[in-house]
Amino acid sequence: MPLNFGFNRKETKNVCLVFITLILILLAANFITNFISTSKQNYEPSFSISDNGVSFDILDFWETEIERVNNTPLNIVFGENRTIEHVNPISNKIFKFKAQDINFTSPNWVGALQQNITLRGIILYPKIIKSSNPGCLCMHGLNAEIEDAFELAIPYLEKGFVVLCHSHPGHGNSEGAEPEPNNIFYTGAYNESAHFYLTLCGAIQGLRVLENLSFVNNSQIMVTGKSYGGLNAMWLASIAGERIAGILAYISIGDIAKNLQYPDKLIFWILGKSAEEISGSYLTNQLLRFDPIFYLKSSKLPPIMWQIGTNDDFFHYSSIKSTYETVRHYKKFLQIFPNDHHGFPRFENSTKFFIDYILNNGSAPPKININSDRKNYGLLGDSLKISLRVNSTVEIDSVQIVYKYIDIVGFVWQRFNLQKTGVNNWEGELNPAIVNSRLDYYIIVNLKNKSDVWFSSNIFSVGVMISNYTIPFVILISFFIIVPFALSIWRKFNKISESDIEDKLVAKRWLLIEVVLIFILDLIYYFALIMPWMVYESGGVTLSHIYFFNNLYTLETFFGEIASLLTIIFFISAIINSNLNFISPMSSAILKLIYPTIGLIFICVMPILSGVLDPSKLISNFGLIFPGVGPFLMIISAISLFFVGNWERKNKIRIGLKKRNERWESLKLRFKWN
Repeated sequence: MPLNFGFNRKETKNVCLVFITLILILLAANFITNFISTSKQNYEPSFSISDNGVSFDILDFWETEIERVNNTPLNIVFGENRTIEHVNPISNKIFKFKAQDINFTSPNWVGALQQNITLRGIILYPKIIKSSNPGCLCMHGLNAEIEDAFELAIPYLEKGFVVLCHSHPGHGNSEGAEPEPNNIFYTGAYNESAHFYLTLCGAIQGLRVLENLSFVNNSQIMVTGKSYGGLNAMWLASIAGERIAGILAYISIGDIAKNLQYPDKLIFWILGKSAEEISGSYLTNQLLRFDPIFYLKSSKLPPIMWQIGTNDDFFHYSSIKSTYETVRHYKKFLQIFPNDHHGFPRFENSTKFFIDYILNNGSAPPKININSDRKNYGLLGDSLKISLRVNSTVEIDSVQIVYKYIDIVGFVWQRFNLQKTGVNNWEGELNPAIVNSRLDYYIIVNLKNKSDVWFSSNIFSVGVMISNYTIPFVILISFFIIVPFALSIWRKFNKISESDIEDKLVAKRWLLIEVVLIFILDLIYYFALIMPWMVYESGGVTLSHIYFFNNLYTLETFFGEIASLLTIIFFISAIINSNLNFISPMSSAILKLIYPTIGLIFICVMPILSGVLDPSKLISNFGLIFPGVGPFLMIISAISLFFVGNWERKNKIRIGLKKRNERWESLKLRFKWN
């Protein structure tokens, strides 16, 4: 006997149509999510390398241009000695520095009416000042204040360095053109219109200032900088490396051309151009003059170390590989921080280790050599077998692989320990993900008895890892999503069939309309995740919620250990709420309204907190930040769901499936009467 749920043939056809529509929606959502995630990784702008400029060598250019800078008088003016109090923004730890203001002269653009400009700086002194101290030139980031460099200066001060921090041209109280898209994405001659040229001239002059201080040992000068300051550190060390003992670039790397393949990176915001607006001639002309990758091949380059996060907002981690490989000598080291962004703590002790290696005959950072990383296909799918050798003069605490399945939305960089198989050899095996995905990884070596001192290998890409979990996982997830939906809808249809109302056919039609409307609104709600949530006026940078899952949600500095679970928590909550749509649409609508409203408030408040709206702030030169259509779509979907729920309630009352709430009706009448 065939099962009968109270439906006639036409009703059964309609119900089946609803279920088929639901399945198609789920498949479409899965396809769109995978497509967006993959396209963000594979985006290829239409850059065509031309012959123009390929013969240009920036190192040859600076061989003669540096004389213009060296011939510019420094005109050093010292200020009064004073004490500066600095609060670490992350740890809130308070530092007190012995400091002295200093002004010096730097050349302006070639052909400018004002031939030279004055830069303002601060000399930070260690607790004990000797007759001969090591020196450090420490440079801040773009649009920042001179205090932005103090964080980097602390390890050097604790090592007895005299540290010079100065404001870049156009920053703080320094003279010169302010940075803006027109001189960052410059179109004229490099030394006549590029802000990069002005800051590099300032860095050369800063180095000369340190060399002119009688209490600084000229053979022990190091250079460091963060972000824009890190770019300057690499440029300076490449053209004046014979005068520099070592360089440490914090949150800054090269290969800008590769970075330009990722439209969600904020480098476009700084350039003021979208990926489509950047022509091939820019890469083969202007870019040759400021991309560090063209500087780092210099034979003058001293030992160098990079400290950068995998989720840096300006530089994509894939650029680390080519930047690292450009350096010709072996004294190059990496410290790649998993899941960290454009700024992070815990870099100080590795910095001190590097300083000791450079200046105090300390142990060298370990060298990591990957012997093999081969994929083996087994019962579960592809597994990655890794074998490597670590040469280290310091005892090793552990060796870890840090990996990410980059096609899985919200997947964070994770790590596990490799097993020691010999004196210097380590091995491990990485199993496939829950679904097919490309895999990137690198190695971390933690040193024993040294807190937070570790170094990493280069970044490696394995390609696609096939997972035999994929089909069972999709079936299981579909089951847990579809079955609760189906049961909720079936109960509603069954309730109508078992009721004693007169016109059951009309009631079922209304219910079918309600179900279709809810599905459409839910589809809009999830579709909003791939729409722009944050839009930058400059550079046309648009960040979807997928970007939030992969970046914002992974911020362990803010969210702690739960960061790796935030995307899973979001989707579980969203699915549960979607099931609530059919039980209590109005309650579900209220819950759905909370998240996008909070997100919208956060996005609207962000420009105020960042200073974009303040004309006195340099960051205002780079345009406003707007909320995108994503949160508005979610809010519209939630509000519409509320009205659908209200319409459903009225229909139930009209046909007798639900009783009126007398207290609610009385309250409405009283409000209407007043």
